[in-house]
Amino acid sequence: MAVLSRETILEYWLERVLRSYPGQGAKFLAGERDPFRNPAGSTMRQALGVLLDELSAGMDRERAAEALDSIVQIRAVQGLEPSQALEFIFQLKEILRPQLDGPERELVEGRIDELALLAFDFYMKYRERTYQARTNEARRRIFVMERRQGAGGAQEWQERGGI
Repeated sequence: MAVLSRETILEYWLERVLRSYPGQGAKFLAGERDPFRNPAGSTMRQALGVLLDELSAGMDRERAAEALDSIVQIRAVQGLEPSQALEFIFQLKEILRPQLDGPERELVEGRIDELALLAFDFYMKYRERTYQARTNEARRRIFVMERRQGAGGAQEWQERGGI
């Protein structure tokens, strides 16, 4: 079996990641290379490259974490389930498995598992921020409604089933 180049592996991986996006979204993310017109696609392409490099090199945890964080941040705010948002990490195992043998395979797959755990932590952090932002927005709306209605109107509103 021929060993795939870094660029080929990266393209396979990016293609698999983008399959999780609906129709035209995937085409745009894959095709548009201008980072100003397609910041999410550009970020993914760059971050996946860093992750691939770190997996095959000494695994600078800080550099890998930074790249992983940028991808997970995008995927967490898109409302994907955790399994869908983080599936991209495990897809790399399938791509690399035929390229690696024995101890090297175990080492790389162990590193991928480390990345998956780290990605889950990042995912939860961004989901918590998203829910907190929604909660703050709901509180703000209630505050504004109470101010508009005055003190008596707010109590009446709550008695009618308001929060």
